[in-house]
Amino acid sequence: MFQSFALFPHRTVLQNVEFSLKMRGIESNERRRQAQDMIELVGLTELTDRFPRDLSGGQRQRVALGRALISRPTFLLLDEPLGSLDYSLRQAMMVELKKIQQEIGITFIMVTHSNKKRSLWLIQLSL
Repeated sequence: MFQSFALFPHRTVLQNVEFSLKMRGIESNERRRQAQDMIELVGLTELTDRFPRDLSGGQRQRVALGRALISRPTFLLLDEPLGSLDYSLRQAMMVELKKIQQEIGITFIMVTHSNKKRSLWLIQLSL
């Protein structure tokens, strides 16, 4: 997951999240069920029919996270994922990322060039 969320602007939240399953040929009903489960996990259940332009930065990030996680990777590379968010939203997203990581049990590898962000991230992970 990159700093720029690279969402498809012409697709809804649901369509963005289910995209990789569609490319794998997963049947429509199963794809939708899995996407809705992932959307629930990232806390966007009420926004499934919205387009990226209608979402806040934090909501866009959650869509990108759901889209990255739906394929159940062994690990997830996060390249400056919090860089474009303001301080308070960054703090909230750190907590959310930790919660999601613990719930699904995959390894997150976070790239950052800021010693301060790295220290904050490590503190959050250890709590």
